[in-house]
Amino acid sequence: MNWHWRFVMSSQPDSSDRSSGENSAQTLENLVAEIKHTVEAGDFQIAERLREKLIETYPMAISEAIGSAEMIETAMTAALDREHLELWSDLYDQLTDEERNCLYHSLQKYNLPEKRMLLKYGSLNNRLFFLEQGTVTVAVPQGKNKYQVLAQLGRGDVLGEYSFATIALCSATAVAKSPVQIRCLEGRIAESWEEKHPGLYDKILAFCQKYGRIDRISARQEQEQHNHPRYPMQGRVKATLLDKNGRPTKVLFNGDMEEISRSGTSFSIHCNQRSTVKKLLTRSFDLSFSCSTVGRELTFSTVGRVVRVSFLLYNDYLLHIGFHTYLPEDLEKQLSA
Repeated sequence: MNWHWRFVMSSQPDSSDRSSGENSAQTLENLVAEIKHTVEAGDFQIAERLREKLIETYPMAISEAIGSAEMIETAMTAALDREHLELWSDLYDQLTDEERNCLYHSLQKYNLPEKRMLLKYGSLNNRLFFLEQGTVTVAVPQGKNKYQVLAQLGRGDVLGEYSFATIALCSATAVAKSPVQIRCLEGRIAESWEEKHPGLYDKILAFCQKYGRIDRISARQEQEQHNHPRYPMQGRVKATLLDKNGRPTKVLFNGDMEEISRSGTSFSIHCNQRSTVKKLLTRSFDLSFSCSTVGRELTFSTVGRVVRVSFLLYNDYLLHIGFHTYLPEDLEKQLSA
């Protein structure tokens, strides 16, 4: 566990602590006792907040700060579900002890009945599910009230990794085929780890991209469903964010083109705030393109909607855009030349 406190010189309370008298000393003792009580109750997040309060209130009480940190860490390790760790050993084996404790104790456990929907095609999702018991059917809509089943997920599978590891709408619907037991990681919690556990979130993203079954299935489905050929393209894009009424805002991104088709495009942007990029999902942009084909400069404009965002290196992202209307056929011929 990472231990943080202000500048200290000694492991003993200083004169200012002592000057507050016996009541102050008793307060420190009570705070330590309260930490112990919450640890024994399994309330590790509350225990950690109390330890931070101890450090803030008694910055010279180093031995109590260290002792409470060790007490919390030891109890968190003892409370780990070894069967759960074994199910996802490919993930947990690459984590440090502190990272393992952080991830496991950030998960919320749920028991859900048959036919409960976990994910809905085309909707927002920022949760990662670990399926411990039961079966979940994953399908995509095929016309009115019809679905094509992509997979049956069971014990040891993860669900929601596509929209969790990218920034995307759900690529499929997931419904419990039987009563299920799951553990769920909220994206907002994972994003809060950066200070205390830098790199942990990235390890989970890498695991999702490597082992997630639905991510691979969805990618294959997406490839099969493209109605128009896509062309690699070098050029620039000026993307102006539109408000909900379709009017231009002052938010502007300059991007580098990756590829284009009659129905959509993808281009990279730089943004320092991941939270800002997440808000772009489903938003519409006025797009102005400038690219070269066979030594000829092409410029054109259209409107598109963000359907997915992929992570690149550092603060670079790849926006995947679906055009509101197809590009003209004659323009496609020029782009493919």
